[in-house]
This record gives sequence, C-alpha cells and structure tokens, in this order.
Amino acid sequence: MKKAGGFTLIEALVALAIASFALVALMGRMGASADIQGRLSLHALSIQTARNILAEDRLQTVVSGTESQGELITYGVPIVWRLWTEKTLLDGFVRRNVAVTADHDPEVRLFMYRAQ
Repeated sequence: MKKAGGFTLIEALVALAIASFALVALMGRMGASADIQGRLSLHALSIQTARNILAEDRLQTVVSGTESQGELITYGVPIVWRLWTEKTLLDGFVRRNVAVTADHDPEVRLFMYRAQ
C-alpha cells in the first residue's frame, strides 16, 4: 500500500513556529528602524535650522559681537538656538557660531567666517 504524500501535523506546527519567531524578530527590527528614522529627521531639521540662522546672519551688514539666542517651533518641533562670535587670528575676520537643539536631540553646531 502506498503512503499518501503531504505534511504531518507536527511538521506544519514546527514550520509555523519557525515562521512566527522570524516575524517577531523582523518586527522588532522595524521598530528600531522607525526610531532611528525619527532621530535622523530631528538631526536634519537641526542642521537646516542652523543653516537658515547663519544665512540670515550673513544678510546683516554689521557683524554683531554679542550673543543672541532664541526659541522657535518648526513643523511642531521646539527648537532652541544660540548664535555667538569668536575672534580669529586673522585681523578683520570673525567666526560666527550657531548651536541648535531640537526637541532634546543632541546639539548641532555650525559656523562660518565673516569679515568684520
């Protein structure tokens, strides 16, 4: 007598258990990926805000030696920024620094050199 082909109940259950473990592991990685994407978005927002602040500062005809700071909300995200000047070894030039923090993300710093 010939045996009918197919899977036994045990083989099907083992296959389902293996598939469920693989799916659980993949879902955990997707959650971590979403967290990383959120942090990268905040970092990109901080960099763009810092670039905008330096661009606005570049439009000023006179370089202010004082420190300025402020808060703003961009895309619903609270952002704190600070702008200050440092002297350079080259007379007539200063370094303008900006530090930006978006929603408790690590601080982003950019700078540019300007003629006084």
